[in-house]
Amino acid sequence: MPEQDRIRLAELTKDEFAVAMREGRWVLLPFGTMEAHGPHLPLATDLLQAEHICAAVATRVNGLVAPPLPYGVCRTFRNFPGTISLTPATLQAVVRDVITEYVRHGGRRFGLITGHAEPAQMEAMREAVLPLVNSDPALTVVTIGPYDFLDPVRREAGLVGADGHAGSIETSGMLVVAEGLVRMDRIPKVTRPRLSKFRVMANPEREFPTGVRGDTSKVSRDLGERVMQHVVNEIANLLQRIEREGTE
Repeated sequence: MPEQDRIRLAELTKDEFAVAMREGRWVLLPFGTMEAHGPHLPLATDLLQAEHICAAVATRVNGLVAPPLPYGVCRTFRNFPGTISLTPATLQAVVRDVITEYVRHGGRRFGLITGHAEPAQMEAMREAVLPLVNSDPALTVVTIGPYDFLDPVRREAGLVGADGHAGSIETSGMLVVAEGLVRMDRIPKVTRPRLSKFRVMANPEREFPTGVRGDTSKVSRDLGERVMQHVVNEIANLLQRIEREGTE
């Protein structure tokens, strides 16, 4: 495969990598989790979707997809089997070290794209890179979460106020990303449960014993195609606009 067609950073040689950094190519870093996603989705759902999105965006913006980070901050689903969580401090330290190293080798544009929506995850990612952009304002770093662009899709699908973890949108997306890993016969019939807003709970899973926090009644590959196409378009347009105009 010609060098210019490669989007996986780990597949480059050292010299190809050096050229890519001099060219100012976007480095896209997928972030995921090992986290329970109901009885029907794999533990790596967040990671698989982030990798899929990064790869699709990279082809649009001449970017490179860095090796992913498969662990994240998982508090809400921490008591379900298979959930492996980092502390925010650990995630922050790892992200800072990784980005610092890419910068040391000439990286200038970074897209940190996570498939995991927990606020502590997003905050740790932003805090990790803040000292770097403070010391070098010419660096471009964006952090993007899985739900940042989904409002139009939710409205169109009738899922406003009903979408959630392992629900219709996330499950539909997985039908596009890794259909063979979706256990369609195990999807629980769930409408979005009532969730505590203020209480700090030792066993939050009691409010969603299936491991699902969203309406599962509208799962379809068509919805998944619309989700993925919309998110990829929005992220690619955002990065191109920043590169072209220097602003969002």
